[in-house]
Amino acid sequence: MSIYRILLFSLVFFLLGLSSAQAWQQVQVDVELDEDKSFQELQQQGLRSGYSQAVIRESQRIVPGELSEKRKEMLGEHLDWRIDDLILGYRIFSREEVDDRLLMDLEVNVDTAALRSILQRTGVYYTSTAPWKYDLSTRGSGPGDFGMLQRLQTITGVEVDSDAPTSVSLTRRQDGSWSGVIDYKDITHEVTGGNLYSVWSDLWAFFFTRPEVMSEMTMDFTLKTTGWATTDAIMHFDEMILSWDEKVEKGSILYIHTDVPSYRAGWTLTTLNPDLLKKRLGEYLPSRGVYHTIDENTQ
Repeated sequence: MSIYRILLFSLVFFLLGLSSAQAWQQVQVDVELDEDKSFQELQQQGLRSGYSQAVIRESQRIVPGELSEKRKEMLGEHLDWRIDDLILGYRIFSREEVDDRLLMDLEVNVDTAALRSILQRTGVYYTSTAPWKYDLSTRGSGPGDFGMLQRLQTITGVEVDSDAPTSVSLTRRQDGSWSGVIDYKDITHEVTGGNLYSVWSDLWAFFFTRPEVMSEMTMDFTLKTTGWATTDAIMHFDEMILSWDEKVEKGSILYIHTDVPSYRAGWTLTTLNPDLLKKRLGEYLPSRGVYHTIDENTQ
């Protein structure tokens, strides 16, 4: 394959990756009319509600497991302050006043890549199928802090277990600031912050982005395929497989080779759910005349 064609394929895969990094979600909004608010203010209120709905729907689509209604509600509140950064655009399909309500049908474009990163750093992506066990100790905290702590545990998806290898120590200082330490095997990380929320978020963001932790939660595979009729078919599959957010955490193409009259292609894939991924590949590829093997990568 010529260098020109390799560069062309790389550009196309990059552009396809950009298109798979966003998603449109259709939502319905119901806003109570208020004579003290202008129509623009009511519409903005409706849009804000629609944004939140779209982000939560996209969150559920991305994660491998089912989020409870309680967890989705708390996650929505957790994401509210950064919601504007997650919205790429919107379209209003219908808008009407019925009785004392403003009803709107919207389609909201969500930045899937940015949202996915947040869900991974908060732990939601990795704990949607089962909670992560950890041992907790606190010092200096008051009754009001435990309510916040319970909410943070629900959002992150962690559950207290005194025998767990992961431990977190939280300390509220006399000046009201907080410090925290997370320990896991040979990993220790300490942070300080002005409140419990920031310290908790920083601790678990560090934890869920450590390669040592990821290796415990995910599996890496090499997918080898042969029998593709055209490079267009390979490109379409590459775009599609990266959109399987609940099945593929990350993936990248390794090669494309010409075997006249067909093509071969390979990918490296990381998943939290190997069985679900293998099942989906087994449903999709053979029906298109493509033979495939998927092998676990071992170090």
